[in-house]
Amino acid sequence: MSILLFLVFFPLLSLGHTLEGCEDSSCNNDGPVIHFPFRLSHQPKHCGYDLGFELHCNNKKDTILELPSSVHLVVEKIDYVSQQIHLYDPEECIATKLPKLNLSQSNFTNDDYPTDLFNCSAPFSDNNYGYYLVPCLSSPGYQVHAVTSTSRLQYFLYGPCTKIHQYPYSHSTFGENKLQLNWLIPLCGNCEFKGMDCGFKNGTKLSETHCFNRTMTHKGTICMS
Repeated sequence: MSILLFLVFFPLLSLGHTLEGCEDSSCNNDGPVIHFPFRLSHQPKHCGYDLGFELHCNNKKDTILELPSSVHLVVEKIDYVSQQIHLYDPEECIATKLPKLNLSQSNFTNDDYPTDLFNCSAPFSDNNYGYYLVPCLSSPGYQVHAVTSTSRLQYFLYGPCTKIHQYPYSHSTFGENKLQLNWLIPLCGNCEFKGMDCGFKNGTKLSETHCFNRTMTHKGTICMS
């Protein structure tokens, strides 16, 4: 009889261990909801996939992701179904941080077309031709434009402009101060699409994840800085 009871209740114990301390969290009421594969730094390690998915709250209650090498960006949104994270630079000059960023050392990928940065001595009126002015890098007589490498380059290659560098990010990243990244592993988008949770079996870190039903005890918590 005792063996039968163990077999009946073991899945429930397993589910409870998976969710223990892993309630949906956020840094503020308007911030993104945080759950697996992400976790806040104060939560148990089994709540997140690995260290690269660890988030923390700063003293302004912003949600912060640290990328290599020591690039700190604010999390604006997490799309768990599409497995995309939307970031921005709180200092409003993401262009100064992207040269230090090495995604090959992170869990995230970027599928954007590359962008060329040009320094132009003459102004351009708008971004109708697939380019953005980068205000934080510009000054009178030195206007920096981010140009999609496949779009209208002749306006810059044969004009009063000098190419500075090419970066593997969208031109809108420089102009709008926002960066969108994807993650491929773990594959949890299907769980989210079905309205299920995703996590490690029995709360231990394995090489693969699984889906399990959400429960009414999966409550949200606000991180207090």
